[in-house]
Amino acid sequence: MIKIKNGQELLKFGEKFKGYGMLISGGFDREGGLINLDKMIEVIKKLREKFFIAIHPGFVDEKMANELYEACDIAFVDLPSDNAIKNVLNMEKSSTDYFMNMARLIDAGIEVTPHITIGLNYGKVEEWKIIDDLKNYKIRKVVINIIMPTPKTPFENVKVKKDDVLNFIDYSKNFNFSIGCMRPRKFDVDLVKHGVKEIAVPSKKAMETAKKVEIRNFCCGLQKI
Repeated sequence: MIKIKNGQELLKFGEKFKGYGMLISGGFDREGGLINLDKMIEVIKKLREKFFIAIHPGFVDEKMANELYEACDIAFVDLPSDNAIKNVLNMEKSSTDYFMNMARLIDAGIEVTPHITIGLNYGKVEEWKIIDDLKNYKIRKVVINIIMPTPKTPFENVKVKKDDVLNFIDYSKNFNFSIGCMRPRKFDVDLVKHGVKEIAVPSKKAMETAKKVEIRNFCCGLQKI
C-alpha cells in the first residue's frame, strides 16, 4: 500500500492515479479509529467524484459515519472475537462494540462488508459466535481471512488446523462470502474442493482444481463494481 500522511498528499495522489477505484485503510489509533480520517474526509469526498472508494474506517462516531456516507461507496469492518480483541489487539473493547460500530455505518446508509479472520487469537478458531450474530444483519457479502504465519511478529509460528478452517467454512455457508487475500495458500485446494466459490488471488493449483474459473479484477470485499 502507498503511505499517505495528509489530505494534500492524498489529493495529489488522486490527481495522478489512473485506476478505477481505491481502498483507504490504516494505521489505526489506540481506540481503533483510522488515523487522520477527520483531516482527510473532505479530500476523500472529492476523490469519490472520480473514483470508486472503499474504506476501512475502524471505529467511528455517528457524525463521522454520516460524513462517510458522502465519502465512500463501501466500508470494510473487522469483526474479531472477544479473546482476539483482548489478547491480540490489546483493546478495552468487546465484539459487541465492533458490531455496534458496524451498525452505526449501516444506519448511516453505507454498504458494509464485514471481515472475519479465522484463528486471530493465535490460531484458536473462536469466531463461531460472530457468524451467529451476523445473522441479525442484512449483509450482502462477508470476507473470511485465515490467520497466517508472519515473520518477526508474535504470529511467526502460528498455526490453524485445516479441519477447523473447513468446519468454520461449513458454518458460514448461509452467507455469500469470499476467502480474502490474507491466508496460508496451502489451504486453497482444500477450500475449492470444499465448495468455496470465491477466493482472492487463488493459487495456481487451486485454479487447476476448480472446474470453472472466472477472473474478477476487483477487491474480494465487493459484490460488484
